[in-house]
Amino acid sequence: MNIELVSFYSDVDNSTYYSDHAKRLISECESLGIPFDIKEKQSEGSYQKNCLSKPRFLLETLMTKKKPFVWMDVDSYLLKQPLVFEELTHSYDLAFVTSNGDLSGLKASPIMINITPKTIYFLETWIQSTERVVENNRKHFDHEPLFMIVNMLQEQMNMAFLGKEYCAWPKEQNEETVVMMGLSDVESKKENLRAMGMSEDKIEWQSVGKL
Repeated sequence: MNIELVSFYSDVDNSTYYSDHAKRLISECESLGIPFDIKEKQSEGSYQKNCLSKPRFLLETLMTKKKPFVWMDVDSYLLKQPLVFEELTHSYDLAFVTSNGDLSGLKASPIMINITPKTIYFLETWIQSTERVVENNRKHFDHEPLFMIVNMLQEQMNMAFLGKEYCAWPKEQNEETVVMMGLSDVESKKENLRAMGMSEDKIEWQSVGKL
């Protein structure tokens, strides 16, 4: 596998959750023979702000590397080589994963990022949307602006959508699973979810932490 896996980690809430997962993901990449660029990034001060910094990081990385790569949240689990992403670089600007086959199940990781003008425009639009979240003091993460922009731009771009084997729910993986999602267990994430009106039982369900 030649396409590089890219991620960053920024610990928050006096926790080593993300740096611990970075070590694990690096080990998985090494075991599977996957090139990677996983680096520490200074925290923006909260889980939400770190999430919202993702599209700017992706654009800066794309403009530096000038080649396609795969973004993966650092607490995701790699069970197999995600070879399909390399194949998709020949025909698509971006590749996303969805848990249910349509946009309602869209995930913000993993994402194949290709070096095309349309991808650059997409990332610039995503950045603008996340900046408005901060300016307007909304409680959204990077996912909500992403849903809106994919829906808005998908007919203007070549986007691929992969299935649940690339975004398996924690502890529900099977022999077909390539990537299993991480669900971070940090307090500032939970505070944001409470502010969004989510119930405590659902918050805990979305905060599995270490498996």
